[in-house]
Amino acid sequence: MNFSHCKILLFFVLALVLGACNPCVKSNKVEQRIIFPSYSAQYDAAAQNLTATVTFQTDNESGNYIKLSSDSYVYCDQEKMEQKTDKERPCYYHAERKAASCPDAIHFNYNNDEGMIFNNKLIIKTIQISDISLDKNQDNSIKYKGLPIDEDETLNLVLEKDGHQFELSPDVSENNLLIISASMLHELKPGDYEGHLQRTSYSTSVKAMDRGGNAVTTYCSEKYKITIQ
Repeated sequence: MNFSHCKILLFFVLALVLGACNPCVKSNKVEQRIIFPSYSAQYDAAAQNLTATVTFQTDNESGNYIKLSSDSYVYCDQEKMEQKTDKERPCYYHAERKAASCPDAIHFNYNNDEGMIFNNKLIIKTIQISDISLDKNQDNSIKYKGLPIDEDETLNLVLEKDGHQFELSPDVSENNLLIISASMLHELKPGDYEGHLQRTSYSTSVKAMDRGGNAVTTYCSEKYKITIQ
């Protein structure tokens, strides 16, 4: 390798190191109109816990992450959200609290660097079933309580047994019925499982500037006894 190639390689490595050390761009260093917010709220009925997060990125959800300046802020239900980081997100905002039941709505208030305020309300759609028995040899219908499941939602039945987890995606029928086919149960052994429903809703109806934004809500139900025969 000649000297010029070494310089190019060194420059590339330094760029990677510097980028890793400064993964977020300050909100007052970008045009406010290109800030793309992503709101998330999850309620866990078994743990009676509500978690809310917000990320800010440039242009879309694949853009650079944004750290809010001292002139901007985001609140969840009148509580200032805490800045955090993890392996996937170098900068995001978090709030968490105990709640005996799922709140009717979660309110986010975002104030940008130009003093513009964006208020967004997220509604978590709940869902409940009872302890049930499923027959491996036939299709099974399960009655659920809750609003009808829309096209912009996903629903999973998560089963746990002996430290292993299995995820089923029931079909949705009319009259608040979930259909679990025999083929979904083919690889599961008969016995008792602990299970819960996970209902996730997606929306792009977010109050934001030019680039828009998105919102995701998730409801994790109470634990149920699921018997497979």
